[in-house]
Amino acid sequence: MFTGLTKKILHVSVGTLLISSAASAKVYLNSMCHMAANSTQGVVQGDKSKDDKFPLASISKVVTTLWAIDRLGPDYRYTTKLHITPTANGAVDLHIEGSRDPIFGRNLSYFMISELNRMKIKKIEKLTFDENFLLTWKAEEKPLIAGTTPKYETVEEQTSVVRSTIINALGTAIHPLMYQTLKNKAARIGVKMEALPSLSIRNVAYVPKATFKKDVQTKTVLLRSAPLRSILKRMNNQSNNYLADTMFWNLGGTEKFEQYVKTTLAASDEDIVFYNGSGNNEGSVAKPVYNEATCEMMVKVLYRLDKNLSSKGYDLSDVMAVAGKDRDSTVKNYGGVMSASTIAKTGSVNKAKTLAGSISTKNGEIYFAVLMHTDQDKSRSDWGVASQQIKNKVAQLINSNGGAKKISYTEQLPLPFDAKSYLVAVAAPAVAVKK
Repeated sequence: MFTGLTKKILHVSVGTLLISSAASAKVYLNSMCHMAANSTQGVVQGDKSKDDKFPLASISKVVTTLWAIDRLGPDYRYTTKLHITPTANGAVDLHIEGSRDPIFGRNLSYFMISELNRMKIKKIEKLTFDENFLLTWKAEEKPLIAGTTPKYETVEEQTSVVRSTIINALGTAIHPLMYQTLKNKAARIGVKMEALPSLSIRNVAYVPKATFKKDVQTKTVLLRSAPLRSILKRMNNQSNNYLADTMFWNLGGTEKFEQYVKTTLAASDEDIVFYNGSGNNEGSVAKPVYNEATCEMMVKVLYRLDKNLSSKGYDLSDVMAVAGKDRDSTVKNYGGVMSASTIAKTGSVNKAKTLAGSISTKNGEIYFAVLMHTDQDKSRSDWGVASQQIKNKVAQLINSNGGAKKISYTEQLPLPFDAKSYLVAVAAPAVAVKK
């Protein structure tokens, strides 16, 4: 016979179990698969659903990463040209010839202003820019990280937004605390910035690239971004939708991506379908549309990405986050056997929770993907359930391969610039001498 206290405890326990079961009922495994990095036959092992497409959520960014690396290379740098023409009273006219740099926001702008001040430039009479200058002030900040990326249908719409951003952000006083924080981070990677720079801008206008003409007094300096691998690392650490979508569009969007899938990845829309680079909802609230791929396709993407990086002397940790080590990442709190042994990208959308990457085990490196189904109406409570199940499955995979083998890794600090980004003058073309 149960006592009153025993009955109460039993009632609470059963109630808790029912609640947990109800939450778990909305969460189940779509597919999980893996492949040893040293597999001679390249066989992906997994469940019977590994060849079925499922929503990827933000592990889509791993595919976007591969596409960018394949097209541009890990050492590629976006190069913005600054055409500077002296005017009266120590001021200059500045024309910005953009490179469609996807990470040109507050941080890179502050670095540019610091560099202009180093060149004794603090006053701009007229600032003009072309259609390839993509200035998004909060490119590395909320709400753009997890939000919906603005998509401009016309050049006029895009340049109108850029002009407004120059006037209301670039041309205003620098935020002292944010600047000092950035300056301190820059110092950690060997980049020196001015104490507290300033820049005044009197007039702003859009000038198409085709119509801009240099004056005889115009000098051109180059502003080079950090290497692409650092930008991708930043994108994946933050799970930054804006960077991923902008990069996807820069590379040619869905049409070019479909060609890439067919010709380079030797796959079809039975294997992978993309609408954007981030994995965010591309449709309406009523009818959401998400990037989809098979579990096997994701493992093959990881394999190709790792091999392409290693051919240049890099590895997955140069573009993806290391669990428990990269403090500014979505896997910073992944502990246990996953800490320092797992390089991964997380994903979360209304109908999926996902994880993809590689694990270092006593039996060698293994690429993996876990695709979970979630049903979320008004809350995200089942994401926690799905996330824990994913961690359990990855831990089981590690333990079944002899346990974790910690990788040698030092936390990186991916900024949009580095020691090779200082403004440098373009050498004047050599004049041929007639003989």
